[in-house]
Amino acid sequence: MHKLYATLKNLNQDELDKIEKIYLYDDHHTTVGWRWLSNFTEIPVEHIVIDRVTERKSLVDIVMTAGVCQSHFAEGIDSFILVSSDSDFWGLITSLPNAKFLVMYEYENCGQAIKNALEEHDIYYCAIDDFCSGNVDGFKRAILLEILKKYLPDILYLNGKELVEHLYEEAWINGTDSEKKAFYERYIKTLSLRIDKDGNFNVEIKR
Repeated sequence: MHKLYATLKNLNQDELDKIEKIYLYDDHHTTVGWRWLSNFTEIPVEHIVIDRVTERKSLVDIVMTAGVCQSHFAEGIDSFILVSSDSDFWGLITSLPNAKFLVMYEYENCGQAIKNALEEHDIYYCAIDDFCSGNVDGFKRAILLEILKKYLPDILYLNGKELVEHLYEEAWINGTDSEKKAFYERYIKTLSLRIDKDGNFNVEIKR
């Protein structure tokens, strides 16, 4: 999700004005970071969370496909940017021959077969990694601190360094050792105990 934010941050205003709306399709297994995207962009964001019938099967793909078809046929939208490395969306693309698609994928998650198919059908695609070189530290930090808050009630029973590793994993952020150490030094080691006017104890994050 931080790659998408970085990509948007690097676009100029004329390019951003062409994007009418961002639809985020996910389920409860996805990082909470998606909820923060709307706080960091002026583009309207609609977050669609899909419940699972069984835990082993995600329904995100089919619901997103239905959503794109609805936008195309009912609302007249003819251009879509798909930010996904999932080749399942090839069925969606070929089912809407009159729509224009731009596919943005991640290097590490996209195979050559789907790239070949896109090339053969003259559908433009690019790696989102090439556009996300901007500074996204503030965005990452907001997500990590949001996740950290839910662990505060049990903080006394946790190992601080292990907690940092868990935060990065839960946020789906690939942090370097130096980044994790800096987060540990700034936010974990400086956690403080406060007591409110009613005598209740709280653990606070130093900003």
